Amino acid sequence: MSVSNLLESGVEQNLEALDRVSPEVLSDTYPKDEELLLQQLIQSRFWRCRQERLGTNTDPGLDPETQLHGGLPKQWHLTRGLTLHAWQERCVDAWFNNHMRGVIKVVTGAGKTVLALAIAERLQGEDKELRVAIIVPTTVLLHQWLSEFSSRSNLPANAIGLIGGGHNDRFDENVRVLICVLNSASKKLPNIVTKAGVDKSLLMIVDECHRAGAAQMRQVFRTKRKYNLGLSATPEREDQFELDDAEIPDVYRQEKPAVFEDSVIGQELGDVIFEMNYAEALRLGVLPPFTIIHYGLSLLPVERTKYERVSREIKDLRSELETSSRKGLALIRWCRSKAAAGNSKAARLIGLTSERKRLVYRMSERSAAVLKILQDAFAENSQTKAILFHESIIEVMNLFEILRRNGFSVVAEHSQFPDSMRADSLRLFREGKAQIIVSARSLIEGYNIPSADVGIIVAASSSVRQRVQTLGRLLRKVQRPDGSEKEARLYVLYANQTVDELIYEKADWKEFVGAERNEYFLWPHVEGAEPLAQTGPPRQPPASEANVNVATLQPGDSYPGNPDEGRIYSLDTQGNITDEDKKLVKPSPELGAILENSRKKGGRFRITPRNQFVVELGKFKDGWQGIYLGQLTQPLEMVESSSNDQDNGNYSPGERYPLDRVEGKTFSVLQRDKRLIAKKSSKGIHFVIDSKSIEDVEKRDALELVQRELARAYANGHRISKIRVTRKGHVIYVYEGEAYFLGNAPEGAEGFTFEG
Repeated sequence: MSVSNLLESGVEQNLEALDRVSPEVLSDTYPKDEELLLQQLIQSRFWRCRQERLGTNTDPGLDPETQLHGGLPKQWHLTRGLTLHAWQERCVDAWFNNHMRGVIKVVTGAGKTVLALAIAERLQGEDKELRVAIIVPTTVLLHQWLSEFSSRSNLPANAIGLIGGGHNDRFDENVRVLICVLNSASKKLPNIVTKAGVDKSLLMIVDECHRAGAAQMRQVFRTKRKYNLGLSATPEREDQFELDDAEIPDVYRQEKPAVFEDSVIGQELGDVIFEMNYAEALRLGVLPPFTIIHYGLSLLPVERTKYERVSREIKDLRSELETSSRKGLALIRWCRSKAAAGNSKAARLIGLTSERKRLVYRMSERSAAVLKILQDAFAENSQTKAILFHESIIEVMNLFEILRRNGFSVVAEHSQFPDSMRADSLRLFREGKAQIIVSARSLIEGYNIPSADVGIIVAASSSVRQRVQTLGRLLRKVQRPDGSEKEARLYVLYANQTVDELIYEKADWKEFVGAERNEYFLWPHVEGAEPLAQTGPPRQPPASEANVNVATLQPGDSYPGNPDEGRIYSLDTQGNITDEDKKLVKPSPELGAILENSRKKGGRFRITPRNQFVVELGKFKDGWQGIYLGQLTQPLEMVESSSNDQDNGNYSPGERYPLDRVEGKTFSVLQRDKRLIAKKSSKGIHFVIDSKSIEDVEKRDALELVQRELARAYANGHRISKIRVTRKGHVIYVYEGEAYFLGNAPEGAEGFTFEG
C-alpha cells in the first residue's frame, strides 16, 4: 500500500498505527517519490508518541574514505585546496603578533575553522612537537571538525583522537590532535595533558567560546597549555541569560563584564585580536547579501487582554520583590534560587514570565504571517527553499503541522528527535525533496545546512543577532523563472507593543548589517490588511558612551547612554568600594567626591570602560534609569593581595592594618546582641558563644578584646557590619578604604565558635 493510500485509509487520523512498522521497513516499502510524505508521517507519529526509538545514530558529514593513513608527516598541511583571503592572512598574523594567544571574533559563516587550521598549520612549522586540543560544545561540531581534518589535512586517521560522543582517546606518540566535547573535556582533559606531558607544546582551540563562562569550561581551563585560541561570533555572550532576558524590560538585564578582557574568556584565552562584524563581512563579499524585512504583528483582542493582565501582575510582583541589589536578572535568579524556595510570590513571578512568553510565542498572527510569506514566495518561484526558525520546540511542531496540512513539502528538525531522524530531514532538504525546514534553536548549533533563498525567524529570544548571523549565511540569491536574479530575503517577526520588541534594544541593526538592508513594517492584520511601512525599528539600543556628550551633563541628570556598559562596583555601608568579585578598590578621593552626588548612601554603580563615566541606577515611575554622577580622570586601582607571608608584625587594637593583607573569612557584626559577632547561613543567624562559657582563658580574653574594640569603633562613628579573620588569625575591619586591627581571633584562622 502506498503512503497516499495509507492517508486515504485514515492513518492520518491514527498515526500511532505506524508504530507497528519500523522506519527501515517503511523506507524499503514505499516509492522514492513518496519519501517526503513518509518522513512527515514518521515525524508526526514520533512527536505524538514522544518515543525516541528510530534506529541507530548516524553522524552526518563523515566520509571515511577521505581519511589518510600512514606515519606522521614532518610538516602538517591543514588547509589543502584553500587559498586564504587577505583578511584571513591579517587575522593569522594578528594571532602570532599577540604572543600566540587571543580570540578571533568573526561572524558566523565567515570561516573561523579555516582560520584555526591555518594558525595550527603555521604554528606546527615552528613547534614540531605541537599538540592541539579543540574544545567544542556539541558532538555535531566534534564530527564537523573531524570532517575538516579528514578532508583538508595530510594527517593520518590515527593522529586525530576524539573525546566525547562515545570516544575516549588520549595524546600519545601518534595522536597529535584531540577534538573534545566540552562536557567530557571538563572532566578528562587536564589530567590527559598532564599525564602525557605535552603542556609545553599544546595549542588549545575553543570553538564557540562564548559558552566558556560555564562551570564546565572553567574546569577545562585548568588544562596547562602554551598557546590559546578562541573562536566565536559573539565572545561577549550577549545571550548569557537567554531564557528570561526577553522578560526583563529594564536596564541591568545583562550582568556581565562589559570589558571583554575582564571576562573569563578574556583572561584565559586573551583579548579579541581580530574582529569582523556582519556589515563588514557583507561588504567584502564574505557572506552573501540579503534583505531583512521586519514585521511587527498584532496580538488579537483576546490575546492582548490576557497579555496586559499578566504584564500588570508581573510589574506589581517585581515592585514588591525588587531590592537595591536584586533587580532585572538578579531578581529572576533570586526567584529561582534556594533562598526564594518558600516564597510564593517569587514562584508566581517565574510562572507568569513563562506564561507571557508562551502567549507571545503562540500568538495566532505568527503562523498566519508565515503562511502568507511562503505562499507569496512559492507563487513567485515554485523552486523556493525556505528555512524557518522558532525558539520553542512545541511551536516548531505546531508550525510543521500547519504547513504540512497546507500542502507544503516541509520537514522538522530539533534536538528532541533522534539523530537518524534529524539526519533524514536535513538530507531531504539538501536533496530538494523537502523545500522547507522548520527548526528550533538546534539548527544553529553546528549542523551544515544547505542554502535557501527565504529565511523566517518566526520567534526569537534576546539573542536574535546570533539567529540572523546563522540564517543569513544560509541564504543565497535565486534565479527567477525569467532568468533574472532575486536577492534572498530574511523575515523577522515580532509581537508589536510587547516585550518581544526588546530584540531591537540588543543591537543597532544599521551598524549590524547596514541600514540599506533593513525594511520595517507593521502588519496589523495579516489576513485583512497590507503591511504598513515604518521609518525604523520599534525601539533603539541605548547609545554607547562614545556617543554621549558629557559637556551637556550635570551630576544627577538622566544618563543618555547605555547603563549596561562598564564594570559594576559597590559602595557598602562601611564606605568601602569593591568590584563584583568582592575585591577591594584602593581609596580614591576623586571617586568618593563623585559618589557624594548620589541620592543613595551606598549600593551599586558602573564605571564605563572608555570615558570613565560613573553611572548608577535610579527608580522612577516609568522604571529604572541610569543617573550620571560624574567622570573620573584617573582609572581605579585594585588592592592586590600580598604574597609575602613573612610579616609577623605585632599590631595594637585600633591600629591601621595593611590593605594588601585583607583576606580570609568574613563574619557579620550585629548590634542587636551584645555579643556582636554573628554568622549568617541558610539556617539562620548564629552569634558567637558567650565568652563566660569559654574555659580557655586566652581564648576568652581574645574574644572579649575583639568585642570591646568593636564597641569602641562603633561608638567612634565607624558603623561596622563586617569583619574579617585572616590566615594569621588577625581580626580586622575595613572602613572607608582603610583597614584596622581589632585583635586576634580565639580560634585562629577559623575565627570563632558559634552557638548551635
